[in-house]
Amino acid sequence: MNVPYVKEYDENGVVTNPIRGSYMSAGKNRAERRQELQKHRFHGESNNCHLTVVKTQKYKRVRQAIKCKDKKGNYTGEIRVIEHYIN
Repeated sequence: MNVPYVKEYDENGVVTNPIRGSYMSAGKNRAERRQELQKHRFHGESNNCHLTVVKTQKYKRVRQAIKCKDKKGNYTGEIRVIEHYIN
């Protein structure tokens, strides 16, 4: 995560580690973290009931997020969503 910047001074009171350029964090920014938490709805889904009813059958709607891999088995960073209907 983020590492705070701490000024360091020499014996004359001069800053020994000034900031040059912008501080880049290695972690995800807020928008990327929120994207994983956002819930995208199925068409026609209400807030309280995640069901699809067809005649006498009912199906629960579930979304599954998977992380994609390349052919070598390394994660690419892409996230795909699979929509399931469970009986």
